[in-house]
Amino acid sequence: MATRDDILTLLRRETLTINELAQRLELARNAIVLPIQQLEAEGVVVGSTRKEKRAGKPALEYRLAEGTEDVSSTAYPPFSELLMESLPEHLTKKQIAELMENVGKKMAGRLDAKRDRGFDERLKAATDFVDDLGAATLVERSETGALVRSFSCPLGRAVRREPCVCKAVSAFFATVTGARVKPQCKHEDRLECRFLIEHRN
Repeated sequence: MATRDDILTLLRRETLTINELAQRLELARNAIVLPIQQLEAEGVVVGSTRKEKRAGKPALEYRLAEGTEDVSSTAYPPFSELLMESLPEHLTKKQIAELMENVGKKMAGRLDAKRDRGFDERLKAATDFVDDLGAATLVERSETGALVRSFSCPLGRAVRREPCVCKAVSAFFATVTGARVKPQCKHEDRLECRFLIEHRN
């Protein structure tokens, strides 16, 4: 939505009211209200009462919320790709693998998968989490656990640079489900994520 992006561009530079945003963008006031409400609901912008010397009802002014400076950034994919390309120049294969496992465990820490939940609930929470990142997982159940497959790797660029990135996702599934995980990913022309999660009912 162009208006949304235009609003964020202006608010990166200064704090503005809805009327000021409308004037800068040469739009009707009503065209600004809805995007601002959506951005505020998402926690991207915050409104506060402007301190004015003149009499009358003070206007609300909007600014970017703290920590949202990169909300529209497209830098992360190329940055992560270059980061993975650079790791072998500074770390051994073993160190990279340990780093990836640590990243996976920290990623699991962002997910509220309570230990008192059953395996099935924790597995669903884990697959829902990676699906939100673009994985589009398919779970094949068996008596010994589950095979999680995906033909849409959210970390595809990084994996092509450094295949052991899969260890991060493996550690994520292991931490969330509390089960042993064996990565069986295929790194061919088309990537296929495969994680065998061993768990007997």
